[in-house]
Amino acid sequence: MKTTGGDPLFQIHQAASAGQAVELHYTPTVADMAGALRARNRTPAGRRQRRPYLLLSVLGPILVTVLIVQDGGMTPVTMGMSAGVLFGWAYLLFGHRLMARAFRGALEAAGDCRAVVDEHGVAVTGSGFSAHHQWSALGHYAETPAHFAVFSGDRQAIQVMVLPRRGLADPADADRLRAILDRHLTGV
Repeated sequence: MKTTGGDPLFQIHQAASAGQAVELHYTPTVADMAGALRARNRTPAGRRQRRPYLLLSVLGPILVTVLIVQDGGMTPVTMGMSAGVLFGWAYLLFGHRLMARAFRGALEAAGDCRAVVDEHGVAVTGSGFSAHHQWSALGHYAETPAHFAVFSGDRQAIQVMVLPRRGLADPADADRLRAILDRHLTGV
């Protein structure tokens, strides 16, 4: 990380030390990522992604029942449809947990993290990485009892940043963090 006055990461960390930002210190966990991915399901992109699985899990059993009645029993087609329905249900119920586990190695490699949120954006540093996300690149955030999750502004909402509440130095910082996020992003 550069330490010159023109570097955005340096500026945002300077703002934190001047009391103009909210700072978090935490070690990310799989549970943090699972919580953020669960919150992502409430975003427009998350709902779009889940729609086919929801349709499959609702309409699939009806179609399987109709095929069983028409054909007089289980056929390879009805067995395949039944497997698809089970997959849809499993994805809806456990998809966020499975995806979070896929991030386990990256989360462990991140080590202890420091995040700073201010009027410039969100800066996150950890073991061997640093990233600065300006507000223009972000679109939504979600708040849960344990986290603030920030999502990219693209239609797919691929990027997810988890800001665990346990990383706040003072519980009152949650109100300050929420106020900054509300000024720049849309809550879901």
